[in-house]
Amino acid sequence: MIPQLVRPKDGDPYYNRKTTGGYNPCIFGNPIRRVAKLNVLPNCVGYAVGRFNAIGGYGCCKYLGNTNASNFIDLAKRQGLQITQEPTLGGCMVWSGGDNNYGHAAIVEMPVNKVGVTITSESEYYGKAFTIYARSGEEWADGCYWMGKSYKYLGCIKNPAVTEEMTEDEIKKLIISMFPDLFREAIADYFKTLMYKPADDYAKDALEWAKDNGIMIGNLSGNQMPQSPIKREDLVCVLYGMEKNNGRA
Repeated sequence: MIPQLVRPKDGDPYYNRKTTGGYNPCIFGNPIRRVAKLNVLPNCVGYAVGRFNAIGGYGCCKYLGNTNASNFIDLAKRQGLQITQEPTLGGCMVWSGGDNNYGHAAIVEMPVNKVGVTITSESEYYGKAFTIYARSGEEWADGCYWMGKSYKYLGCIKNPAVTEEMTEDEIKKLIISMFPDLFREAIADYFKTLMYKPADDYAKDALEWAKDNGIMIGNLSGNQMPQSPIKREDLVCVLYGMEKNNGRA
């Protein structure tokens, strides 16, 4: 299974209604935010049905269907699908609650990792056509930040097309290989954040001393970037500064 980390491609039949030549049985998405070439989006049910079946590559929407997300568990049982409490790779997580008990559904793109986070892909009828969430164990019960307390986690519908779960390392390697630009940008943003993050209080006097004595001056703007990792060349520059200043360190 290849994780879905970007919006489905325009015209994908799994996210278009049968009446318009697609596979999806669900209603049109939110008319205000509707995606022209993916006409069941935004809509959590339309997305979940499409993605769940696309993983299996059935050429149709064989499982789940056109009903409120809160009814998915009962429907899945009638279709002979297995229900678990723990999120499983490719599975459909289901919540009841919300307006008129429409509920919510999300597809598991990465199962629980060592820090207890599950990555899901989903759509929001009142929000984004496609989004990725990282959910902690507690959020299985409480939905996520935009869900009210009325939402109740019902379980995860196991995807019959996913017979073996990938290891965490395998998934990470796959995602990085598929979306290298995404990770390059994330890494760049991370180091940019470190560049502007101020020093902790205990180190401020020492950093001022290092700058005044030419030991750790910083970049061309004089920013010492105190929270950034140090490279070997940086360490050599510090040692050189100490030697140049007669070992006053």
